[in-house]
Amino acid sequence: MIITMATPKAKKKERSLDHYARAIRDDIATLGEKMDFGFAKVHKQMRDIREDLKRFNEAMVSKADLEETIRRELDKSPYAKESDLNDLRTRVVRLEEKLGLAPRHHALS
Repeated sequence: MIITMATPKAKKKERSLDHYARAIRDDIATLGEKMDFGFAKVHKQMRDIREDLKRFNEAMVSKADLEETIRRELDKSPYAKESDLNDLRTRVVRLEEKLGLAPRHHALS
């Protein structure tokens, strides 16, 4: 029979208050660095969004400008004038029908 003697476990050394203070200080410093990085990243994203909005605003045409441009282009277009003539022909035919006149072929162009 072998008899072993129990060896006492080494008593764990208690850490000093300075150790915990250093650990807390290091954690706070790391957290501060992460927050600085996060804020810088958000700031950059906001700056990018502002630049995108500025480009969009510069590229967009106001509704009034767009209406005026369309009106000028339609005035230049021979198709728009033909459409106006067709509309006038249709209106004249309706008026003739309402007045009881015999419809005629209208050559307005």
